[in-house]
Amino acid sequence: MMVGKTIATTSRPIIIAHRGASGWRPEHTLAGYELAIDLGADFIEPDLVSTQDGVLIARHENEISGTTDVADRPEFANRKTAKIIDGETVTGWFAEDFTISEIKTLRAKERLPFRSQSFNGLFSVPTLPEIIDLAKRK
Repeated sequence: MMVGKTIATTSRPIIIAHRGASGWRPEHTLAGYELAIDLGADFIEPDLVSTQDGVLIARHENEISGTTDVADRPEFANRKTAKIIDGETVTGWFAEDFTISEIKTLRAKERLPFRSQSFNGLFSVPTLPEIIDLAKRK
């Protein structure tokens, strides 16, 4: 509805689920985004980083050891490296050093110790097209 020269919006706040329902599911997982939608989020907002082969995946940072099981995977031990991120040296595993096929073998985990760890290992790392497909379905 137009009011003067401005557009009136809904009478309630818009809910944007950044990273999904990250208090209830590991952040940046399809399960987290789906739960956020089911809980009433108007929008889901993923953070995106690129894989070595240019596929956009949902992760908050390109260093993926805090949100995946990569550090527990012996086949990827040799990928641990140090990089300068925002002027700071960060040591870990980085999305841009993995192909999407390799990323899809990893499992998501909760990064914050005070949140439930009961969903660790249950979900894969989603791609942007997978997130878009979920949003369209929901």
